[in-house]
Amino acid sequence: MRVLPWIPTIVGVLALIGFTAVTIIRLTPGHSQPQTLPPPEPPFTLPGTTSGPQAPVSLVPTPPSPASTKPSTQTSRTIPAVIRPTPEQTEKPEQPAVTGEYSVLNSYDDSFIGQVLVINRTSEPQDWVVTLTYPGNLRTSWLESLPQPTLSRRGHTFTWTSSVPLAAGASGRLRFHFDRADGSDTPDSCSVNGSPCAVN
Repeated sequence: MRVLPWIPTIVGVLALIGFTAVTIIRLTPGHSQPQTLPPPEPPFTLPGTTSGPQAPVSLVPTPPSPASTKPSTQTSRTIPAVIRPTPEQTEKPEQPAVTGEYSVLNSYDDSFIGQVLVINRTSEPQDWVVTLTYPGNLRTSWLESLPQPTLSRRGHTFTWTSSVPLAAGASGRLRFHFDRADGSDTPDSCSVNGSPCAVN
């Protein structure tokens, strides 16, 4: 069999191309040197411990030491609580529903004209009773601009009782003319519904 003269040339060219390709691949940055892995990190250890094999941890509770079983001689002190008495709240007395104010309107040599101002301090109509004690003789009495009350007398005590209730928040002027006794125009006592009159 006759070998063609150009076959060796072709084989040589192919071999040269193969060597050239291998050389180029080895000279590239990714294949110039073999890749090496980074060194392993040192094992993690807790502070105060050494590396290496650790002793097994026991899960059985350890018996208390003799020092811990000794009863403590230290006693706790309790600070006594200081309880301060609160000041008693003074309750204001309730104001009467109807009050009275006594005053002298006119004074003469032998007599005087006085008045009791009756005031309803509530939001509802109220009946009222004025009681006045004075040793002088009563000449007359009247209620200004309102229906006249009923008058009764026992000794030196005079009592006027309302014939109609006094309207809510309203006031009435009960006036009287007395002969002066002992040179005084001040009654011995004055009250409205049992509460003392204020004296003006």
